[in-house]
Amino acid sequence: MKISAAAAALLSLAVPTATAWTVSRHNSAMVSSVHRSASVSIRSPSLLQSTTVKDAAMEEVAAAEAAAPASTNPEIFGTVSSSKLNKLYDLVVIGGGPAGVAGAIKAAQMGRRAIVIDKPKFDAGVLPNGLDLFFGGPTGLFSKALRDLAKTTNVAAMRAQHMDSDVIWKQITNGIVKLAMRNSEGQCRTLARYGIDYLQGSAMLLGEDDEANKAAESKFEDDMDSPEDGLRSVKICDAKTIDEDGNLVDSDLTVTGTKVLVCTGSKSTRLPGIPFEESHRIFDSDTINLLGYFPRSVTISGLG
Repeated sequence: MKISAAAAALLSLAVPTATAWTVSRHNSAMVSSVHRSASVSIRSPSLLQSTTVKDAAMEEVAAAEAAAPASTNPEIFGTVSSSKLNKLYDLVVIGGGPAGVAGAIKAAQMGRRAIVIDKPKFDAGVLPNGLDLFFGGPTGLFSKALRDLAKTTNVAAMRAQHMDSDVIWKQITNGIVKLAMRNSEGQCRTLARYGIDYLQGSAMLLGEDDEANKAAESKFEDDMDSPEDGLRSVKICDAKTIDEDGNLVDSDLTVTGTKVLVCTGSKSTRLPGIPFEESHRIFDSDTINLLGYFPRSVTISGLG
């Protein structure tokens, strides 16, 4: 059986099913009730552990590495040398969303030394090269990517090519992966271009009377523009730093800055009486990423 060139091109793009996560931190409620298409089967939330956005993303990375010249020092995102971390920062940003990244860039444009500390939302969303697919992503990343793809994806044309719903959904999820990767890597490149450090890890702001903060005040007393303004220290756990020999090591450490910007965002509100946990068809803006099939119709409550 012969197929058209367009159909062949579309089928060649199909890869193992991938699903994406959203890191939406929208305060208003958004509830989606998704109705299953008769031609596909429901997938359970365990999809997150089996077939994920990471699978498709790793294929993209492997393809890029195959096309690029071999490098003896591959780039690892989200790591900083210990020598840099031992110096005083002008601004420590906790949270790597759009607000945190913008704040760090503004500080760098004013000639200040800044660092962004961000904990990956999902371990499975971090690629082997350290790239967090959701770093710097906007609120409602998954839903926004779906919206943008809906503007350019011609489902009717795909169905006219006799493409199955599973294949169409793979096309859509692949598009989401590519959007997320481009955004995340672009944000990392922008930070590097401004000389801003980016460290992955869990951050906790220490109090002014904490012993580690007092020790930092004594250590950096001569480095502060206005010692009377003081400084604040941030404890970081589960980070990876680069030692003097260039080795990547697991670290729990403390970084200090004269200013700290907290941009940890928020989360979606679940209205009472709606069975989010019990139903496989009801999602909010934080769990819509679990949608693993091409829906026939969608009902949305909330205009966030």
